[in-house]
Amino acid sequence: MDDKKIALRLNNKKQTGFGIASFALSIISLLLFVSAVLFSAFANRGANNIIITIGLLEIVGAISCLIGIIYGAIGEFSKDMFRTYAHLGIGINSVLMMFHLLVLIYGYGF
Repeated sequence: MDDKKIALRLNNKKQTGFGIASFALSIISLLLFVSAVLFSAFANRGANNIIITIGLLEIVGAISCLIGIIYGAIGEFSKDMFRTYAHLGIGINSVLMMFHLLVLIYGYGF
């Protein structure tokens, strides 16, 4: 009989880089959304520069969400890697994308 050596091997999987990037972009997008809401709440909304600033924050936030969703989808298809951050990135970016688009649609009539 052939004796096979049984060894305890710890899992050496790592998080996918695209998943981590997706999660980081979701945090950046959240900060952009919160700053746009704070500008809208506490700044003089009659000034054109505040309106433009809020719009630019929302557009940049929506673009970062879109890139985060793409990075999360790429991270989902990585082989032999953990996908936790990819799942979180896709979920948070999807929700924040809806918020950014709602602000742009209702606030600016796009």
